[in-house]
Amino acid sequence: MASPVEAPPVEDGAEPQRPIPRFLTEFTPTRWRRRLSPFSRTPAHSKMGETWHVAAKTAPDELVIVDRPADIDPDGPMSRTYTQWAALVDQMAASLHLAGVRPWDRVAIVKANHLDIVILGCAIARIGAIPCMFSGSYGPEAFVPMLKRLERPFVITDQKHIEKCGLTPEVVSADTVRTISCDAVPGRSDVVQLSEFKDAPPVQPAMRELKEPVVITHTSGTTGIPKLVMHSAESIYAMAIVETERWPKFGLRRSDVVAFCDPYTHERLTTMQLAMARVGPRVLFLSEPFGPNLRELLVQHKPTLVEALPNIYLAWEPLTREPEGYFQHVREYVNSFDAIHTRTIRTFMNATKKRFPVWVQSWSQSENGALCIRPYFRFVVRRKGHRPPPTQLIGWPIPFHAKLRSLDPETGKEVPRGQVGIIEISQPGRCLAYVGEQDRHDIKCNGWWWNTGDLGIINKWGAVRLVDREIDRIPGGSAIEFEDLILDRIAYTTEVVILPVAGGLPVPVVSTENDIPLKPADWAAAVADLAPMESPIQIKWDEFPRTGTWKIRRVHLRETLLKDAKAIGIGRWT
Repeated sequence: MASPVEAPPVEDGAEPQRPIPRFLTEFTPTRWRRRLSPFSRTPAHSKMGETWHVAAKTAPDELVIVDRPADIDPDGPMSRTYTQWAALVDQMAASLHLAGVRPWDRVAIVKANHLDIVILGCAIARIGAIPCMFSGSYGPEAFVPMLKRLERPFVITDQKHIEKCGLTPEVVSADTVRTISCDAVPGRSDVVQLSEFKDAPPVQPAMRELKEPVVITHTSGTTGIPKLVMHSAESIYAMAIVETERWPKFGLRRSDVVAFCDPYTHERLTTMQLAMARVGPRVLFLSEPFGPNLRELLVQHKPTLVEALPNIYLAWEPLTREPEGYFQHVREYVNSFDAIHTRTIRTFMNATKKRFPVWVQSWSQSENGALCIRPYFRFVVRRKGHRPPPTQLIGWPIPFHAKLRSLDPETGKEVPRGQVGIIEISQPGRCLAYVGEQDRHDIKCNGWWWNTGDLGIINKWGAVRLVDREIDRIPGGSAIEFEDLILDRIAYTTEVVILPVAGGLPVPVVSTENDIPLKPADWAAAVADLAPMESPIQIKWDEFPRTGTWKIRRVHLRETLLKDAKAIGIGRWT
């Protein structure tokens, strides 16, 4: 555990230091690493508060474009240089300092998805406070408990999320130091507007040290209330060295035009920023998968590298059939978080005119960053409906950087290669804590090994075939495999989820294009060689409950559709 941090002495006339919560000074140590090899391209910085200023030195005049004006600067442009975005970071740091934010304060951000969440996070880190990024997809039942774990933070929000997330006057009074809104909130005298502090004087940077906490994000929350994941500048750097490396064929290039569509509250942005600042590409940051300017921006900027969530790619498949050729210049696609569907890779590979495009799949977690990486080429996904799907083999740990092993979930003993077990990983950059749930964090630690909570098979070549989350396991098969196969075999399906049920057969839940009825003959042919399942339940695509990363909230879906049904897995490591 880290040594407690002493509160700084209070100078005459200065504001007293607010109490520093124990979770910011006592946590589980992580490992650091400088580079993957002596020839590596490494991050140019480590601290979140420096990101845009370093990027401004790397590529001062390069453009970073957003698809709508920033909520923190609604009259500002949608296209700025790295230098201009760095100036906005400074402006926000000054505003928040004037609003009362001081070193060690926690500042929760819960607002509409936009790059300005990252700008706010960097501004908060620049003055020594701890940004805490929250997805706006949760209601009061999840958001308020997460807020309480931060022990009276500041909150930056907007009117929509004040109502959606349950920021009532009682919650604001009891659980926050101050609540600041990016827009007007009529009738709420307890909420101040960010624009009131726009003329603040500049503030000197006072960033946290390398080993100290620097940012808090949260997990997806597919199985309940999300866990708050805390990282230091040290752990973020150790994760980011994988992204800044000069990988043959699929490394990030200065000449790239990147189209990026992820939630800006996720840990993914902490490491992506370090790579962006080191290389300095042009970036198109999309706040919505189907924003009104999406098509126009893709045509105008001609992305060469696209990164999005697996389920956003799935939803974008119809775009590839439009004549404008939005993805014709793409040399590389990237997806992180989860396994991608074979059909989706094939669809987007066929949408580019590049001769040898590559798809990079990263199996990632908020706690560790990228666990395994695998490239795909056109020939790998050529066959339709093949068992096992090629995308289920999610790749290898980074050579000389990470190690994997597989354990029996009941006994905790290591199982031979080729057998199903709980996957553990040992690599630099592991998170420091689950805020307010340190015991939940530490039960997943075994020395430097980390229990991912995922069932998988490590083959003789050291690659991982992902089977299921332990809590989502099904008898006689793999939900991940079945979902991929059914989507590939029934072209008009838009989502397939297999729900495990203790004491019964798994229950498939599907949606289709334009909600056309699922044909029984198509279903029977698609599942003929799979383990027995119940008849499918068809719902609309937008009726699937989703997390902030577009993952399906499977526990909630099972509770909604299947009353009193329970999972098979024990969920100890979720």
